[in-house]
Amino acid sequence: MSASMHLFTGFVLVLVGAVLAIGFPDAEFAWFTGRPFGVVLAIFGVIDLAQGFRERGRSSDG
Repeated sequence: MSASMHLFTGFVLVLVGAVLAIGFPDAEFAWFTGRPFGVVLAIFGVIDLAQGFRERGRSSDG
């Protein structure tokens, strides 16, 4: 995946995770509840953002 796509996906995951964790902490999605599911999505988003920034930095060094 390109760096731009990692950054976009990471931003969306962090945003959706924050909305779930803060706005809908008691909502149930299948067997997940809102707050833990939102936190997990936000963590995956931060990891994706880190990968995007690392790829962007690597491509500008070369």
